[in-house]
Amino acid sequence: MAIRWDPVLVRDLARELNLKLAGARLRAMRLDARTRDVVLFFHKRTLLWRLHPERSGIWLRDAVEPQPEDLRFQARIRSIRAISDERILIMELQSLRSGSGPWTLVIELIGNQMNAMVTEGSDRTLRHVLKTRDGSRILRVGQPWSPPPSTGRRWMDGIVS
Repeated sequence: MAIRWDPVLVRDLARELNLKLAGARLRAMRLDARTRDVVLFFHKRTLLWRLHPERSGIWLRDAVEPQPEDLRFQARIRSIRAISDERILIMELQSLRSGSGPWTLVIELIGNQMNAMVTEGSDRTLRHVLKTRDGSRILRVGQPWSPPPSTGRRWMDGIVS
């Protein structure tokens, strides 16, 4: 059974993950386009995120060893947050090597369009994409990432006159 993500759930999940993982050292990452799984390999834990519309979910488990084909990262989790009133989680990664990064792992939890992307630099250039997209919103390596257009909901900032 899949989780139905909404902005409040994503915000609270980001807050909880930030408490558990901020400062954790990331060793590797797997973006599996076939299964639509994202796996983060930390020294003490492994985070599995399933982004398939029919079986979405997230699990934090004991550490396992990355495979040779996994993307190697030498980084720490700087912060994890959600974009206000959206179903998008942002994981900021601080490089442990000089001259590389900063990286961001973006998890989009939007209906059957769930996706994950790794961006680099302040312009958030896409370096790795779980599921590429064309059309009105291009998600391909080398393109800059930007969030989908706002839904335009009133009072999304919580201020009601």
